[in-house]
Amino acid sequence: MSDLRLNNSIFLMYLASEEYKREHNITSLQFLQLDEKYGILSYIADCPDVFDSMTKPEMAREIDEYIAANQ
Repeated sequence: MSDLRLNNSIFLMYLASEEYKREHNITSLQFLQLDEKYGILSYIADCPDVFDSMTKPEMAREIDEYIAANQ
């Protein structure tokens, strides 16, 4: 993975996680617990091109759909 792609993935993980925490009014610890259970950040890193084209609210909805599909 190139440095540019890695940096983009990290930035998208940050944006998506912050928006998800804001929309669901949860703490960083609560988000990390969800990530541990569902692998949210790995999911974002695996498909950064998809998240790169989304708005922040769409990112949060995508995470909700991902969690729902993996319960």
